Amino acid sequence: MRTGLIFLLVVGALLAAVPEARADTLYAVRESDNSLVSIDAGTLAYTPIGGLGVGFDFGGLAWNSNSSTLFMIGGRRNDSLYTVNTGTGAATLVGSHGINDLFGLAYDSVNNQLYGTQFSGGSGFYRLDMGTGAATFVATMGRQIGGLAYDSRNDRLVGIEDGAGDLFEIDRGTGAQTLLFDGAFVNDSGLAYDPSRDFFWDIDWNGNLYSYDQGAGFARTTQLTGLGAHDGLAYVGAVGPAVPEPGSIALLGLGLVGLGFASRRRKARAS
Repeated sequence: MRTGLIFLLVVGALLAAVPEARADTLYAVRESDNSLVSIDAGTLAYTPIGGLGVGFDFGGLAWNSNSSTLFMIGGRRNDSLYTVNTGTGAATLVGSHGINDLFGLAYDSVNNQLYGTQFSGGSGFYRLDMGTGAATFVATMGRQIGGLAYDSRNDRLVGIEDGAGDLFEIDRGTGAQTLLFDGAFVNDSGLAYDPSRDFFWDIDWNGNLYSYDQGAGFARTTQLTGLGAHDGLAYVGAVGPAVPEPGSIALLGLGLVGLGFASRRRKARAS
């Protein structure tokens, strides 16, 4: 009985050290001070996080769900790719992509590929190297895409034409666009896909946060207003308790071995 109690205490202590589940969160950049902010996708609570430490103007964000990394492009007058610390907001340079007015950014989790799109300064469609930031030209698109997102449910890339507000599926091989939704005006916006709700989220320079319900024909709902100028948007999904780190697993194993050894010694003395 005593051994069992000790076992439960050890396991409980180790599990308590494992991080709690993380709520699904939207990350965006506040343009007034180039700082990262978060918005709870369930409650819509808005939380400032911290300064990027680099210039950001109409840039984009994308979450690499395979490596749990937030990527950022700086937009106008900043032709570089960065990673961003979601705890502090600090940006770390990956490298230059060298493309003028690259605004849209999305991560394709199936093919482990980062994509970027131009707006205003061109209509190019690019692949970005996540290790160096280097851009590879794919195609010239018929429209300029200011916000980009990867729809993981349907394995497709979706972009928004800022201004018109139309949503397009973008062919990843040719850059060809297929109209998904004839939308309404958005002003220099960031786009993200939320697979838990089957929503596209869009945040724009006019301080609005919109949702597009894909299951209802992309019906648009204004979720927040008056935020001030924002751009770039990335969705980070809810996860369960994190897998214990190797050190924690090893400690648990040693604890179980120790308990087993102690139990055998007591049995030996009793016999």
